Amino acid sequence: MELAIDTSTVIAGVAIAHEGQPIAEVVWRAGYEHTKQLYSTIEFALQQAVQSLDKIQAVAVAIGPGSFSGLRVGVSAAKGFAESLGVPLVSIPTMVVEAFSFAGLGLPIRPILDAGRGEIAVACYRNAHGGLEEVEAPRITTVEALTATITERTLFCGEHLPAVQASLAGLGPLAVIPPAAALPRRPGSLAALAWQRLEKGERDDPATLQPLYLRGPSITRPGPARLAKKGA
Repeated sequence: MELAIDTSTVIAGVAIAHEGQPIAEVVWRAGYEHTKQLYSTIEFALQQAVQSLDKIQAVAVAIGPGSFSGLRVGVSAAKGFAESLGVPLVSIPTMVVEAFSFAGLGLPIRPILDAGRGEIAVACYRNAHGGLEEVEAPRITTVEALTATITERTLFCGEHLPAVQASLAGLGPLAVIPPAAALPRRPGSLAALAWQRLEKGERDDPATLQPLYLRGPSITRPGPARLAKKGA
């Protein structure tokens, strides 16, 4: 059995899988409450799968990009489970999880996530040799800058797509938009991708695995009282 954990964004997911095939999946809007909700959700998913934690033989985690706090919670939890259970840890970039469902369509795939500050996080993948090949690494940009680079039919997906879909309309037939029901990121996809790595004998070192951050965490600007104290 494998445990898959995805707390990359405000939409979180947990899956219990057997050789990459999900037995139980839970997807929920965590907002910024990943810490409070993750462990109880894992327990619920295990109950739905009629499994216990000691049956888990590998742990998969989505490593971003995404929110700073969400990624920190998920990666820390995955490391903790892998080390305490003595099982392999496998990481998958969140953008790859987003693209996984569309890999067989023969088009370049551009997942879009919210990067805050009016910007988006985007990457590009193509189906190659039975898997997803990274054409462009995840980066932060704007919708306007992204659309200026599109010269071929491209499938857009990702959690943030509905918020920017109107801005892609100018691309006409170059923009392929999946049905809304196909967009949510599934922890079962994370489990399937992780199993592909496990079958190749790949795993990550819990001591060195780090989330993929495209920018640092937001830092609150000190108030007048703090600034005055600092200057004293």
